[in-house]
This record gives sequence, structure tokens and C-alpha cells, in this order.
Amino acid sequence: MAVLEGATSTLLAEVGAAPSTGLHVSQRPLDYSGLGHYRVAVRFALANSQAANSRLFILRNTATNIIIPTRLEIRWLQTAAHTAAILDSLDVYKLTGFTTTDTTNTVTPVPSVKQLGMGASPGNVDIRHVTVAGVAAGMTGGTSVKDSSPFARLSKWLQLAQPTAGPVDPSFLDAIDDHPHEWPFILEQNEGLLIENRVVLGVAAGSAVDVVLSYAELAATGF
Repeated sequence: MAVLEGATSTLLAEVGAAPSTGLHVSQRPLDYSGLGHYRVAVRFALANSQAANSRLFILRNTATNIIIPTRLEIRWLQTAAHTAAILDSLDVYKLTGFTTTDTTNTVTPVPSVKQLGMGASPGNVDIRHVTVAGVAAGMTGGTSVKDSSPFARLSKWLQLAQPTAGPVDPSFLDAIDDHPHEWPFILEQNEGLLIENRVVLGVAAGSAVDVVLSYAELAATGF
């Protein structure tokens, strides 16, 4: 049993034993050690005939520092009637062997730096998303290896006719939510993340996808 005594009082806190005076904890963000914390939000479309497994959004660590994604939110709104009703999903994978960043049908967003004095955006990270208006093939040109299964999935029933009786809310997923009791994804050099479309869509289709990403670039020491 460990016992902690307050520096400014005689109160004791027993750790791992009987109920006792509570601990007052002040949490701090990850220490960036002269590197930085960053955040970006993007929007792109799913196009007519969107291909199965087409790449929509990627993050790649290009250097020897580590990248810890702390938040990855996905919102998905159907914006056009589809040729036929279909069940689709946006699947999120970890990538390894990510030696070449996608170069075709890409947009390069510029993340915000969370505090003055941190490293310039985007740090040693490549971030790309598919062309804003969408393209059926998705992004291409990159070299990487997907894990055998996604670690997050946002499923959606895409309808033949869109509802018109009232507002329609987007589908939402916290793919990474920085839970304090979970070990985070720690992306080393040439590792990354991918969001891809799961099944081929019809000749008429349309969706808007919003992605919000936060990440920290840290020195590899201690991890």
C-alpha cells in the first residue's frame, strides 16, 4: 500500500487500499518537446460510381518523431439520391510501410497550430484528402500496407430517395477519442491512417463527408 501526504496539509490519500481522501489531479496535454499539436477540419464529396476501397483521407508520418492522433471525427451526410438503396461504410485503417504519399486526385489541407511557438504546420506529417468535388477512383499514387481489419467503421444506409419532410442529421463517428484508459495509436515513421469507401456506389450518388483531426508530434524518447 502506498500513502501520499499533502504538501500543504496533513491529509493522507491511500492508493489501492481502503476508501480515503480523494486525489486532486490536474491533467496536462502531451508534452510536445519543441514540436507541436495541430488540428484540421476538411470536407469532400463521394462521387457517382465511387469505387470500392477508394482512398478518401490519409495521414502519414514522414519522419523519426512519433505522431499521436488524439481525435478523429467523421460526419457523413447524403446529399443526392442514389441509383439504388445501398448499405455502405467509411472504414478507418492503420497503415504501415507508408513510404509514398498519394499524389493524384488529392488536396493538401493546412492544419492550425494550437499554440504560438510550436513547430510550423503540419509538422513532419503528410495529410491529404480526395478532391473536394469527389472523384470515383479516390486518391491514388501512394504506397502503403493496410492492417487486415479496420479499427473503426461508420456505416450508412444510402437511400434511393432523400427524405424531404424535415432536416436530416449527418451520421457521426468518433473514430479516435483520446480515452484516458486506452493506449493511443503511436505512429512511427512511414505509418499512418486511412479513411476509405467500402463498396462501389451506383452511377448516381452523392454524399458530403467532414473529417476533424487533431494530432501531436512528439519526440520518440519515452515511447
